Amino acid sequence: IVDWVLLESEVDPSDEFGEALITMLEHLLELKSRPPEVNAWNDAWFEAHSVFVYETFLYITAALMRTGAYRILNLVLTNRYLLPETAGQGPSTFDTFGAFWGSSKTLQILAPEGRKLNAPAAELIKRQADRTDLPFEAVMQAELLVLMMAFITPECWWYPQTLLYSSRARAFPFFIRAAQHRSFLKLAEVTGISDANALKDAVRKGHDRLNVKSWHDFLMMGPSFVTIMNMDALDTL
Repeated sequence: IVDWVLLESEVDPSDEFGEALITMLEHLLELKSRPPEVNAWNDAWFEAHSVFVYETFLYITAALMRTGAYRILNLVLTNRYLLPETAGQGPSTFDTFGAFWGSSKTLQILAPEGRKLNAPAAELIKRQADRTDLPFEAVMQAELLVLMMAFITPECWWYPQTLLYSSRARAFPFFIRAAQHRSFLKLAEVTGISDANALKDAVRKGHDRLNVKSWHDFLMMGPSFVTIMNMDALDTL
């Protein structure tokens, strides 16, 4: 999937590719939903599917960032996705990209003896990140962009599990470069917000809406660490 996205988006990605990508993503959502023929259901049965969908979505975002397909990124991160009937409240229920988020309690088996992982799904993603063109750092940067879009997208919820493996000292090049006008235009194309002050204001409001200050797993790493998801990436704009 990632190779396809890289290939198609490398040179002037077409509208047809964008639509095909949206269709593929909607099929991905079917993987984490209850099959229509299944009546009894336990969320743990499909945790693997949920994590696969989450990981794939982050890699697709990272791939589009790598190739500079910002128009397609805007489409992916602003589209309303048609949910399977068993996932929604009816045949025509739509959701934001927040539907691609996934987690797993079962993956606590990856934790060292006597310890508990704060984000088992992120631990698996980190261990499986063996691509040289899209290393784990690129995946974290992609999730930071996804989080920013969650901040400015009403009714969207997202918890950035891979960023628990970041540090306050880590720099994310896409956001650092956005301090330059030319690079900010790329971010503006993704977000759909062309004014830096308006973007900062939208992020602040989203930061409060998602109640980031209550994200205890991040606060345990130091109270100021939360600012990585708040204003540090925007202060230079």
